[in-house]
Amino acid sequence: MSGAPLVLVALAVCLSVSSVAANGFSTQYQGHTQHPTIPEHCLYQELDIAVPLHGFALPSGRDGYCIRLECTDDYLLLIRHCERQPFPGHGCHLSANDYDLQYPACCPKLECSSGF
Repeated sequence: MSGAPLVLVALAVCLSVSSVAANGFSTQYQGHTQHPTIPEHCLYQELDIAVPLHGFALPSGRDGYCIRLECTDDYLLLIRHCERQPFPGHGCHLSANDYDLQYPACCPKLECSSGF
């Protein structure tokens, strides 16, 4: 009897972890991002972008970056990424990111041939 509850707990943990891994994360957080020279702005160091406090930025034209940057209270930077897409079924595929467009238009889209 002592082994059964342990097995159930282990199963629940495995299901929780696989659920998180399958869904992925579309938002990251970075704290302490106050811009060193521009008052009331966050700094996204990776691209050297100043984001106004309580505002947002939508960078485009940067290969590999399809994001929305938001500077919130206490200079917490929210970095939103494209939502993880399901594996395309028969007759469908995911388009490539279009980094020339702003988020979320730069995210991949599910494209299916006619009849699917």
